[in-house]
Amino acid sequence: MRRYAHETDEWAHLGAAVRERRLLRGLSRAELATTVGASEHRLEAFEEGRVDPGYVLLVRLAKALGVGADALLIRARELEEWAASEPPGSAEEPPPSTGE
Repeated sequence: MRRYAHETDEWAHLGAAVRERRLLRGLSRAELATTVGASEHRLEAFEEGRVDPGYVLLVRLAKALGVGADALLIRARELEEWAASEPPGSAEEPPPSTGE
């Protein structure tokens, strides 16, 4: 069982998708953490790709952000594909989220 997300990039991209959606909704990390019943520290670690959120937290995050968990997973995949196509050190921004 993996404890840290850096063992795989999957959680890093999912954390980035959650952070992106949180910012689009105008929520602070503290507000979202309170809404989903998680500590701000845990949410920070997840957004930074250091920990696996777990199924229950992922579902709670999606609901609080007004999307389905599948939308977060799809966005994470888009970010992963973008990252794989960019040369190291590229300053180009990832493609915009559809916000769905």
